[in-house]
Order: sequence, then C-alpha cells, then structure tokens
Amino acid sequence: MSDRYFNFLYIPQENAQPRPLKCRRAIVYALAGVLALGTGIASWAGVHYSDKIRETYRLASVERQNTQLRRQIHELTGELGQLHAQVAQNFDFQKKARILANLGELSADVAQVGVGGPDVALTRSMSDLDTPTRERIVSARADIEKLLRQARLQSDSYKEIVASLEATNEKIRTTPSLRPVNVGFVSSWYGWRMDPISGRRTMHRGLDFSARLGTPVHSTADGVVSFSGRYKKYGEVVEITHGHGLVTRYAHLQKRLVRKGQKVRRGDVIARVGSTGRSTFSHLHYEVLKDGHRVNPVRYVLTR
Repeated sequence: MSDRYFNFLYIPQENAQPRPLKCRRAIVYALAGVLALGTGIASWAGVHYSDKIRETYRLASVERQNTQLRRQIHELTGELGQLHAQVAQNFDFQKKARILANLGELSADVAQVGVGGPDVALTRSMSDLDTPTRERIVSARADIEKLLRQARLQSDSYKEIVASLEATNEKIRTTPSLRPVNVGFVSSWYGWRMDPISGRRTMHRGLDFSARLGTPVHSTADGVVSFSGRYKKYGEVVEITHGHGLVTRYAHLQKRLVRKGQKVRRGDVIARVGSTGRSTFSHLHYEVLKDGHRVNPVRYVLTR
C-alpha cells in the first residue's frame, strides 16, 4: 500500500511541529506531467512570440526601407526630368554651334538615339516588386541609358565642332587680312597707272602704302618666311608663305627683321619701311599672290 503514496513532511513555520502528508503517486506524477507540459508550452509560446516580434520588427524595417526607396525613386524621377531638359538645351546650343562651324544639323531622329526591345532580364530580376514600383524603376533605367547615349552623341558632336572651328581658325589666322602698316595712306592702287619713273602706262600689281622711313611693317597673317633678301627692282624684300596657295610680299624695305624659315604670327613686325630698289620715295610695296599669281591685295585688307 505504501508504494502507492508519497510521504511528505510539512513544516508550517519555524520551530513548529512537523506534519506528515501522504499523497498518491499518480497525482504527483500527473501534477509533474502537467507542470512539464505547461513549461514546454510556455517555452514554445515564448520562442514563437519572440520570432513574431523579430518578424514584426523586420517587416517594419523593410517597410521603412521601401518608403525611403520610393521617395528616392520619386526624387530620381524629378532629377531625370531636369537632365532631359538640360540635354535638350545642349542640343539646341549644338545646333547653333554646328551652324557656326559649317556642319550639318543633327536630325531629331538621330538625337533620340533609339534602341530596340525591353530589358526582359531586368524586369524578371524585380519580379518581387509591386507593379507600379517595378514600372517606375524600369522607366528610370531606360531614361538613364538614353541620357548616357545622348551624352556620348553630344560629346562626339562637340569634338567635331571643335575640330571644325580649329580648322576654320587656322585658315583665318593664315589668310592675309591686315594692313601691313598701321599709319600712312595708299599712294598707288592695284591696276593700270602711269609709272612714276618711266612715265609709261604699266600694270601695278600691288598696293603702295606711303609711310615714313622706319615705320614698322607687320605680317598680315600667320606663316613662314620663304624669302628674306634683296631682289632686283624690289630692293630689300620679305616674302611669307601662308599656306592654301597664299604668299605675301613686302618690298622696298629699309631693314629686314626676319630670316628665311622663321615662323611669324599675324601682326608680328617683320621689317621697316624704306625706299630701296626702284623707288622714288619711302613707301611699302605690298603684294598678295594666290597660287603663284599676283591678285588685288584690297580684297585681303579687311582691317587695320
């Protein structure tokens, strides 16, 4: 019989008489089982609840990130609109620059730098996103790629414009356009005239600028000195080759200040006005030769 019971000794308070207690083993085992089951359920519930709490915090964090991403996508869309406006303004500026550079205009079709077909791989990679967000990202990506293509097109166009303007500037710099002297007046024009020495009607193939002895003589364009010395009736002479078939000749000089092979720039002082050779008074005889033929220098005297 005693094996069916557990005996417990209960002491109600300090120094009190202990009291024996007898309890059935089945009840003790049942209570222990209930306690163990309750502890297990409580532990499982605690773990499950903590997982739920972590999941809730994770979802809240993801939602905050999604909110920030949506805000950034909205801001990016606005910035892309500004970039499109800037690209359009750049195309408008290039249109004017290409006209100045004597280049053909970029057509509207070329400026769109179109490509074909959607980016299926990109769309699939964002299959977990909601449709509006996915469409906004795909549209923004397409805009960015288009802007990059347009930027490359504009870069190539700018290079073409610069190259054309540099070539034009080189031609301008090497085309005679200045008066060779800054003072004095034209005492004899290009064409038929009475020769001041022989008195006969002869062809004068240059311009005579009357000026004092020693007046500076300027190169009328960039070039290379092809002759510097004394030449028959011209007296002291400087000739400059400018390219494009153009040569300028400065004659009756008092003094030459450049040597053959020397590079000169437009406006450089190359000599002094004199009266050497077949001359009656101090002046500069100025000629322009085009492809070996002397032409009227007036058409090449555009400015002082």
